[in-house]
Amino acid sequence: MAQILKDDVKERIVDAAKSEFLESGYEKASMRSIAGKSKLTVGNLYHYFKNKEELNSFIVGPALEKIQELVLRLSGNKVDILHSEDIHLTKEDVREMLDSLGNGVVDIYTEHKTEVNILMMRSSLNKYLTDWVAGMIRRIIADNYQVDENAEPLKLISQGYAESIFAGFKTILRNNRSDNETLKRIVKIYIESYVDMLDIDFVSKVREGESV
Repeated sequence: MAQILKDDVKERIVDAAKSEFLESGYEKASMRSIAGKSKLTVGNLYHYFKNKEELNSFIVGPALEKIQELVLRLSGNKVDILHSEDIHLTKEDVREMLDSLGNGVVDIYTEHKTEVNILMMRSSLNKYLTDWVAGMIRRIIADNYQVDENAEPLKLISQGYAESIFAGFKTILRNNRSDNETLKRIVKIYIESYVDMLDIDFVSKVREGESV
């Protein structure tokens, strides 16, 4: 006889999983712990979700899809955060996206706060997005200042920028107590500050064989 899946049980699992992912993070979260919080056996849990990856994707998928759609729309389909790697944008391209991007991300966060917080705790996804942003920053500097894209100082600086951008952004969202409009202004100022840093004089020194 086929297993009968119940909506109320699935909802209980999702609520328990959200709690587990927020408490432990994706990597340390346990299907056994989620089953316990759901008051189910582990075997019964696996009838609903075949593994932790599927359960996590079910929870964060809608928020991630909205972020993906937002970035695609604002970039004129130039930027796909989940697939594209070889992206070349000018500072002007990035600056033009900022106002709408900041507003859109804040709106998505407001609607899916728990899901976005869980998404931001996913270390493998964070690493992918951080590396992706680092590559984009590296190419922006290289394209705009005729700097060798593979110069080691440029790689290190771009990676440092990307990691600090994500760390700061997560801190702003998690600790925000302002209304939506104020948060949108804060995010706009924060992102613009990094674009402005691409104009500082050090980029002219980041050339292969030179020190920073």
